[in-house]
Amino acid sequence: MLKHVGVHNNQSVVVIFREIPGEEHMALVTYTSSLPSIVHDDIMKCVESNAGQAANHFGEALHRVVGTDGQNVLNKLHRERWMKKVRTQDIMMTPAPGRQGARLDEINQIIRDLEAGGEAAKKLVTLDATAGFADPDKTARAEAAVNALTAPAADALSDADLAKNLLRQAEGMQAQVQVLNQEINRLMAEAQEFDPSLKPKAKSTVKKGTKKAKA
Repeated sequence: MLKHVGVHNNQSVVVIFREIPGEEHMALVTYTSSLPSIVHDDIMKCVESNAGQAANHFGEALHRVVGTDGQNVLNKLHRERWMKKVRTQDIMMTPAPGRQGARLDEINQIIRDLEAGGEAAKKLVTLDATAGFADPDKTARAEAAVNALTAPAADALSDADLAKNLLRQAEGMQAQVQVLNQEINRLMAEAQEFDPSLKPKAKSTVKKGTKKAKA
């Protein structure tokens, strides 16, 4: 079973960040069939690695990976525009090949409740989300997806383990912020190309004249 892999619009995807800060209903994905083979292989090696499977968000592991071509893989995905922001409810996570998975938005909610330690997590796994009645098939799919996503956190964690998890989360958020800032700068530059009046005005270097002192 593999974390971070799924399907969107009948296309295989790797979920780089399963939530975007401030837009928790959106995720960042890359379509594996659209990637050059060298980039595809670098990403899948990371997905299958211990670091990739231990990461809460795949981007936390990917931002440390230098590809076969010597470039940072996460930065290259952003620079070549191979990542897309899509709704979590439209992504079906498929941790086990050949089996139907569970929606990413449902998994995200379960993970949030698990992290909070609430009883709501158990209810989300065992009850149908829309009708409120038990659905054995849906329950089995959700449990499989949640087990795959939360397996590293199943054992009791020491203070050192908790500190490492917090550090990984912080690093993952830093990676998201870096990607989003780069996208903001790119969009601003394109807007200024279309309308030069949007460019920041240069500050005048001419000093104002001083008043003459009275005799």
